[in-house]
Amino acid sequence: MKLWKFNRTDVIITLKNGSVVRGFVEDYCDASDNDEEIDSLMVDVDGTLYEYFEDEIVSIIES
Repeated sequence: MKLWKFNRTDVIITLKNGSVVRGFVEDYCDASDNDEEIDSLMVDVDGTLYEYFEDEIVSIIES
């Protein structure tokens, strides 16, 4: 998945657990810069930042 394409955009993310998240991508973190060694996105959801890892995401689209 090319998560970097969604940096600084509004997105809708579907997670493997069935949750759907809408928010603004504040930052993209490459696996080589991440302790978990998995690409991730920092998403602002209603004023709170959440980190979503590539292996948690089923799909992501711009909204």
